[in-house]
Amino acid sequence: MQINNVDPSYSLSRGCTDIFAQGSPKRISEVLSEQGVSDSPIKVEISREGQDAYKQMFQHDDQKDFKSLNLRLMPGEMSWGNEGWPDIEEFLGWGTSWKMMDDKIPQNYNSVFVSIKDKAAALLKGYAERYDEIIKGYEAGTRVRYVVDMDSEELYRKATMEEVLEYLRIEFEERAASLELMHKRDCMFREVHASSTMDGFPYGSSIRDVLKYGTLYRSMKDEENIVDIRKKLIDAASSFVSQYRESGLSKLNLQVL
Repeated sequence: MQINNVDPSYSLSRGCTDIFAQGSPKRISEVLSEQGVSDSPIKVEISREGQDAYKQMFQHDDQKDFKSLNLRLMPGEMSWGNEGWPDIEEFLGWGTSWKMMDDKIPQNYNSVFVSIKDKAAALLKGYAERYDEIIKGYEAGTRVRYVVDMDSEELYRKATMEEVLEYLRIEFEERAASLELMHKRDCMFREVHASSTMDGFPYGSSIRDVLKYGTLYRSMKDEENIVDIRKKLIDAASSFVSQYRESGLSKLNLQVL
C-alpha cells in the first residue's frame, strides 16, 4: 500500500476563523488584522505568584530574577510576548505549528490498513526532508526561529541551527515511539474485526465489508511479527544524519522495517 503525499486536512468548528486558508498557517496578528481587531499592547501588572508561574514555565530556575513581561490582551485570549516580539509561530514549541513535522505526515498515516512499513518510511522521509530544509535554510540565512531566553535582555533570542535540529530529533523519536504503539493497536484492531460477525460492524455494513476486513487482515498478518519499530527508526535516522554531509538526501534508505 502506498501513502499518498497529501497534506493533512484541518477541520474547524462552525464560526471559527480558518487560519489554514490558502495552504500555510496565517500569523495570529494577520488574522486579527483581517478581522479589524487591534493588537496594541497594554501594560499588565503581574502578581508575584504569576511571575513565579511564568518563571517555572520558561526557565525552571528559582534563583534567577524574573524580568517584567508585557502582554497583549485580545478578545477572549491572552496573546504572546512583549511589544515588538516576533510572532508566536516563529518560536520553537509554540503556536499552531508547534510540531515541526505535522505537514510531513501523510493524510492516511493513521489508517489501520496502511502497512507499518509504509508508515515508518513516511516518518523517516519526513524527518530527513525537514532536516535538509533546516540545514539549507541556515546556510542560506533564510531560516530563523526563536527561543524564550530569560537571561537575554529581550527575553528571547534566535535559535541556533543545532537547537532546531535537536528539537526535530526529539519530536521524531517521540513520533517513532507513538508509531510503535499504533502498530500494536492496529494489529489488535484488524484481528478483532476480521473475526467479528455482522453484529460487530456499524449499521449499514454489508457482507462485502465484513469479508474485506477478513481479506485485509490475512494479507497483513505477517506484520504482527514486526517489532522494535522505535529503535529501528532511530537507528535509521542516525545513519542518515551521519552520511548527510556527504550525500544529502540521495542515499536515504527508506527500507526501515
